[in-house]
Amino acid sequence: MWPFKTLLAFALFWVACLASLVNPIWGVVNYMMVYQVHPPDRWWGKPMVAVGIRFSLLAALFMMLGLFFAKRRVATIKPSVSLWELGIVGLVAVAALNILIGIGFDDRAQYSFEKFWKMLVFLLVLGRLATSRNNLRIVIWTIVVGSLYLGYDAYTAPKWRFAIGRLEVIGGPDMNTTSGASAHFAAMLPVIGIAFMIARHWKWRLLAALSGVLTFNAIILCRTRSTFIGLLAGTVVALLMAPRAKRFRIHALLIIGLGISYRLADPFYWKRMATLTNTQTMQADAAVVGRFDVWRASARILADYPNGVGLGNFPTIIGFYDSRYWNRSTHNTLVTCFVELGVVGGALFLALLLGSILYLYKSSRMADLTAQPVETKIIAYGLVVSLVTYFVAGLGTERFLCESFWWILVLPMCLFRMASAEARQTAEVPTLAHAPVSTDEPALSGGVPHAV
Repeated sequence: MWPFKTLLAFALFWVACLASLVNPIWGVVNYMMVYQVHPPDRWWGKPMVAVGIRFSLLAALFMMLGLFFAKRRVATIKPSVSLWELGIVGLVAVAALNILIGIGFDDRAQYSFEKFWKMLVFLLVLGRLATSRNNLRIVIWTIVVGSLYLGYDAYTAPKWRFAIGRLEVIGGPDMNTTSGASAHFAAMLPVIGIAFMIARHWKWRLLAALSGVLTFNAIILCRTRSTFIGLLAGTVVALLMAPRAKRFRIHALLIIGLGISYRLADPFYWKRMATLTNTQTMQADAAVVGRFDVWRASARILADYPNGVGLGNFPTIIGFYDSRYWNRSTHNTLVTCFVELGVVGGALFLALLLGSILYLYKSSRMADLTAQPVETKIIAYGLVVSLVTYFVAGLGTERFLCESFWWILVLPMCLFRMASAEARQTAEVPTLAHAPVSTDEPALSGGVPHAV
């Protein structure tokens, strides 16, 4: 007999799978929750794995079936394909080409390539489904709930999951390093902030606040300096770019949040962060010195292989350029992209990054034409803070093959599509001067429907 938690997880998973056939957005929710919780690594998930359940595969399969069986739930997108999506396809093509022209295709390279194209296929689906306001809210709250679970898991983590005082085992494979997990948590904080600001009831705000506190506590337990720098960059952007309509409230919440964060952080955390300002300590720190050595070697690799060494092949080749670092990660998202996918792949990646920022700018500019202008601006604002935080933190840890990193890159396109659709709908509503007068219902102010 399975334990109660296993039975509950089993029931919830299959309910979400079946719900995907009615509305594929629940397939997105199911997939994202499986990614964040990662049942195969949980004691309650192992009995299900033992009987052959493949969570991610099944969640993705039912999501794709939902796209077929519930087509009416999928919004019509104009234009049907964006340059951003073509860029995604281009990156996959470059990665596929590198199978032939790279340095080899061993098991690690095969795993990286398969993960990459599957991840980007999900992005294309997400970019189709999270394009209505309701669906975009659902995705945001999925991140909030997933972060709440992971934050609680970190809060209750036993001592064996810590190494040298730092939390090492949390979440799924994309968070199997303390720096990776910390960067993920930091990028989720602004999304949690979005949920808090757009929530319409105090109970939902309380849920978002609890998720935020536990998420930040997890960041503290990871004690990662690259994430601290990312958070500093994100905080500066958050202070400077707060929407005018909510600027005072946002600044007040940021100040309160910074105060709570300071109280949550223990002396060991601040002692480690203080090393960032100590030149002698940084010059003697093995982790910092190692990163700079690896990055210098990476420049030589790129010079020798301008077309890239192939996804997953950096740990294989780095030892030939610096024998002290066999099987070492780049610890840098941008370096990973350029070395493994070459100059063309790196340029495509930067173009996608800039495209995401441009989507957020355009969404904010057209916000007044949408059904809920303030909410649209808050979502755009939160996503730009998240994007900056994740990218800057990713300069000190490898996030190129991390799914949640790409979530933050694709959500701006979703927001833009949502804003564009609502703006077109608003433009099609006749003004009072030309609209027929109805005796059954009162006329709406300005000819624009009130937000539901």
